[in-house]
Amino acid sequence: MDQAKKVTLYRPGPGRDLTDVAFDVQIGDIAYECSYDFDNAGNSVTVGVNVLFVAQRGPAAEQNRIEVPYFVAVTNSNRHILAKKLFTLEMVFEGNAVRAQTVEELAQTIPFPVGVNGAAYKTFIGLQLTPKQLEDLRRERGG
Repeated sequence: MDQAKKVTLYRPGPGRDLTDVAFDVQIGDIAYECSYDFDNAGNSVTVGVNVLFVAQRGPAAEQNRIEVPYFVAVTNSNRHILAKKLFTLEMVFEGNAVRAQTVEELAQTIPFPVGVNGAAYKTFIGLQLTPKQLEDLRRERGG
């Protein structure tokens, strides 16, 4: 899921050099906190997450704010996605600032059957990329 940690947003058109960059957005630090609840009917884990998003405004930026879609997905031990939810992050660049950052605070309760280890469930967070953005990212990385 490393591909979903960074996205470059370009101005409309075919250009993809440095002068065409409107914004670079990436996920910085992610802090998790888990609390477990056990009873006879089943178990659950509540995951609290703080996600740092960092953005830079490029030379092609025409506004001081952007909206960036991102996702939170929960998988089981086989990495099958059990749930995925999309969110929209709005980032504002104050004045002439070229850098902005914000922390999103999320909480999710994940139920799991009695006898199953809650640590087998994983939470993934990433930027929701379009097929074109994924293609651009793969080209940048030479893959």
